Amino acid sequence: MNKPILLIDDDRPYRQALRLYLEHHGFTCKEAEDGREALVLLDEGLNVDLVLSDFHMPVINGLEFLKALSYRVKGKDIRVILVSGNMTKEIEKEAKQAGAFALLEKPYDFQELLGLVVSRADKT
Repeated sequence: MNKPILLIDDDRPYRQALRLYLEHHGFTCKEAEDGREALVLLDEGLNVDLVLSDFHMPVINGLEFLKALSYRVKGKDIRVILVSGNMTKEIEKEAKQAGAFALLEKPYDFQELLGLVVSRADKT
């Protein structure tokens, strides 16, 4: 059984639609409303290989989550795809430095996203 994909986005309908899309393609997903909730799930033992996180969220945004994640999962190979509705060069630079696996700008092509998810799943 594949490990679940952690979906982090404060837009509940969008997050649920994404979950349904990925589940339709055979993936298991867990959801979090923001970076803080996602970190709690991971601290409680949620085991994932891939995280898909929005950038702009309250409490802990996607970039802050990505930075905090690196301290929590030393030695684990968790990939993070960061998405944003207004991706800037600064966000891209910081995300890459923090270890983002991929960056997507909303609205993104679901086939492109699925390709990234599948390529990650094939490596685990």
